[in-house]
Amino acid sequence: MKAITKRFLYAILAAVLCLVTVLCGQSLSAFADSTDGVQAVYESTNVLNNLKGATIGGKEFDLADYPHNSNGKPQIISFVEFCYSYYAEKQADYGLYVYVYNPQDIAFDMSSERNKIQLTYGTKPSYSKYTLEFINYSTEAGYEGRFWKFKVRLTDEQRLEILREVDDTSRVYKISGIELSYKNKVTEYACGQTYTYKGYALGYGSELAQSDTLSCKVDGFDKYLSLDVRSTYYRPKGSNGSANKQDTLHSVYFAVPDAIIDEYGEMTAVHATWLNAYTAPIFVSGNKDYYNEFMKVVGKSVSGDYAFHTNGQGRYWGGFYFVKYSHGYNYSGTENDMSKLKYAFYADNGDADTYTLPAELLIGDSKSNKKGWFETYTANFGGTKVNNRYSAELFDKVDSDFTDVTITEKDTFKLTSVISSQTLWQKVWGTSTSYTNTYNMSAIQKVTMDDIDNAMSTTSFCDNFFIAETDYNDFRDYVKAAKNKKETVYLFRYYQSEYFAVELVEGKYKTGLHMETIGDLTRPVYGTYFTDTDTNAYLCQMWVQLDFDIIDLTFTKDGVDTVIPVIMSPMDIAADGTPPLVTTKDRPNILAIILGIIIFIVIVVLLFKFCPAIIYALGKILLLPFKAIGALFKAIGNAIKRRKEKCAEKCEREIRNEKKRRRRAEERKRKNEPLPDNVWTSDSSQLGHKPVEEMSRDEIESYLDNIDWSDPYWSGGGSK
Repeated sequence: MKAITKRFLYAILAAVLCLVTVLCGQSLSAFADSTDGVQAVYESTNVLNNLKGATIGGKEFDLADYPHNSNGKPQIISFVEFCYSYYAEKQADYGLYVYVYNPQDIAFDMSSERNKIQLTYGTKPSYSKYTLEFINYSTEAGYEGRFWKFKVRLTDEQRLEILREVDDTSRVYKISGIELSYKNKVTEYACGQTYTYKGYALGYGSELAQSDTLSCKVDGFDKYLSLDVRSTYYRPKGSNGSANKQDTLHSVYFAVPDAIIDEYGEMTAVHATWLNAYTAPIFVSGNKDYYNEFMKVVGKSVSGDYAFHTNGQGRYWGGFYFVKYSHGYNYSGTENDMSKLKYAFYADNGDADTYTLPAELLIGDSKSNKKGWFETYTANFGGTKVNNRYSAELFDKVDSDFTDVTITEKDTFKLTSVISSQTLWQKVWGTSTSYTNTYNMSAIQKVTMDDIDNAMSTTSFCDNFFIAETDYNDFRDYVKAAKNKKETVYLFRYYQSEYFAVELVEGKYKTGLHMETIGDLTRPVYGTYFTDTDTNAYLCQMWVQLDFDIIDLTFTKDGVDTVIPVIMSPMDIAADGTPPLVTTKDRPNILAIILGIIIFIVIVVLLFKFCPAIIYALGKILLLPFKAIGALFKAIGNAIKRRKEKCAEKCEREIRNEKKRRRRAEERKRKNEPLPDNVWTSDSSQLGHKPVEEMSRDEIESYLDNIDWSDPYWSGGGSK
């Protein structure tokens, strides 16, 4: 039945008595004689030598039963409890070992810390993961790598915990799965085996015992779940109260067979592990040319003439910056100096202010089998590894240990969103109002197709269930597919973090004469300066979870809890990189403007129809300032016109008077009467002036202004 993962997958190992004297008992006397200790000697023996002659699944081990199979999956063929004793002084020899059949003969990563086994013991309900330490693999011709031998690495505390928990007479170990790393990719394989050990190896039980009494019974079990786990996140639209920072809720979702829920009740707890890591600053640019230049220096020490920082005035104190020291810029350094650029991405829409950086670009995309930046950067630049996988340079902070936690349905998360908004009048006066919203949600929430179908919109659904709108389509399709398979989808919120994003000024350095402003003084300076800048870029940092893994689920029915182990391959989880909350380029909302115009027109039409008096009064009021302005301009125009008319009249009058004086001068000339020196006549040779007909109005006015009007000739008196 598909609702429950493959029943009796390992039926070949079920309900049989498995004698392991060859693996643990017969050779102990030889091991004990070694000064290196029994464990060291045992581990030095090859896996195939251990297996030959052993009883596996009620049958003597035979190589013919383990052929090469290109489509086969790794299997645990033996789980060895080594040298258990109830004597405290002998418990140091206690250990657990795993023998694996590798049908594909592939080369697992031997040094990886990510090879693990998931098991529980005694009456302990929850499962735990333990690192598998590689011992050796088979080297016999034709069977190279067909069998692998691992040791379950236990701390002193873990060893004592197991010894306290298991029963002396019947030690039970339940194994749900094994995780093996191949080419740095971990896959978990289902096991579903219960190993029950009784008796003791010779020398570890009663001091009077003359022979081994150790035996092992292997039973298969089918109560485990294989989960298809997907990730999502939610980031409120506002800040969390700190500049450039937002709360982020990290979640996964998965489907549980309805048959499990019917039998064991609703899911009430999730046991999961992961490693938290905080990325180094991630650079995103919408300027293709700048992006290309910055890509040239990724992974290298600062060089070149291109730089960015977080302050438009070129002052970096307290902000991030990436700039070449050799420019001699007057800069003393801050804690956020970037001597090496670790990330660079191009906003393919050309606008960083609106570009969301997909998480898949960081962690890779399993659907398209594309590698992510973590993997490609590590391959190119190497260095110390985080979690035995990624370059440590990619992260500013990494937790010292894996988070290992069981989260219940009663656990909650709280997000904060501070949003500044402006009304129309506030935009006019340059003010705003801040609103603080808080969102509370339970860690576990069931989601059905009815929840999706009844939502008013995609946005409202995502806000109500706290998932990213970019994940909506995948989430909806997942819920729909689960319903068709008679499965129920649960959202599991497991972590809350702080996201940082800030706008950048990017540009390049030039050397030459430029204007520099210091305080209130602006002066020309020769030297290096930052130029050709734009703000089409941002910097972000976020928490990611490496090797996220669900260990087991708890279901509750009628007050009874049932813990079911989970089979899932560990996954890396990252949220999208979203643009900063504050940018320098604010674009008008065209849709809102159009909508506002339509609403205004509708209101005016309704008022014309039902309240014309109001429209008439409003029209009068609105027209008053325009009428006043019109009257003012009209008065100014009239004054200018009157002045021009007066000037024209004066000029015409003076011209007429001049003509009269000229005729008089001509008449006196004929009579041989002397003329005054300042008389203007047509005889230019005598007076040195142009004829009046050839003079412009300005020249005439200038001449008239220089006449001595007190002369009796001009005043109309005297003999002249």
